[in-house]
Amino acid sequence: MRGCDRFCTFCVVPYVRGRERSLPAEVITTEVRQAAADGYREVVLLGQTVNSYHDGSSDFGELLRNCAAVEGIERVRFTSPHPADMTESAIAAMAECPEVCPYIHLPLQSGSDRILADMERGYTTGQYRTLVAKLRSAIDELAISTDIIVGYPGETENDFEATSTLMNEIDFDHAFLFKYSRREATKAWNLEETVSEEEKGARLTRLIEEQERRSAAWNQAFVGRKAEVLVEGNAKRQTGWLAGKNPQFKTVVFEPARPGLRVGETVPVIIEAAGPHTLRGRELASV
Repeated sequence: MRGCDRFCTFCVVPYVRGRERSLPAEVITTEVRQAAADGYREVVLLGQTVNSYHDGSSDFGELLRNCAAVEGIERVRFTSPHPADMTESAIAAMAECPEVCPYIHLPLQSGSDRILADMERGYTTGQYRTLVAKLRSAIDELAISTDIIVGYPGETENDFEATSTLMNEIDFDHAFLFKYSRREATKAWNLEETVSEEEKGARLTRLIEEQERRSAAWNQAFVGRKAEVLVEGNAKRQTGWLAGKNPQFKTVVFEPARPGLRVGETVPVIIEAAGPHTLRGRELASV
């Protein structure tokens, strides 16, 4: 469950604890119907490779459509898909179902084909580019975020520069950026570290600075526009203000025009300012 009382999360567990198995679509859809009856307005399908879902007859695209069709559900999200498992069916569901949000978290990890192969990611940078182009062509106003790791064993300066270049080319809305650290029981556990902590930090700092500029530019484009914001709770810093998410999963803090707005309500907000992490605005009063 998320941190407020009008959102619900369902899990699709990958094969970390054995081979992946998918619940029947009707079981998941029944849970979504119950969530809607309980007052939830957004559901999130959650799993390490959530888009590899298949119950033998329904694939992930069909599951998205089933969830989107549940009366009372306004928004359907999912995370995290694997780029190698993103199908035409899932893309079509995102494009054709207004309830499926125009946002996708698409982990890249590295912009170097050599490092991607070492990580056994199952795709190349060329395939990733093609997928992003297909998604953006099909889905209006799509926001894309990603995960990046710097300092993976064997990463050279050229590998790092390839990552920086590809991030700039893809122009992500947001990115979760990490320094590589060894984790016991992973395939990389026995690999020799080749990048110093100091260099990892320098690379990470550079990517953060570059991404902050991209995120600020993407968010600035929302200024002056109306956004439908699903209220999640009180704003952290502005007394009396509320916070929520727009369909692109961007945080919006806003001044309410009416008293008594509750978590789970969707309200129109005019965006008046933006930074790299947050949009700010005010609720549009009903005419």
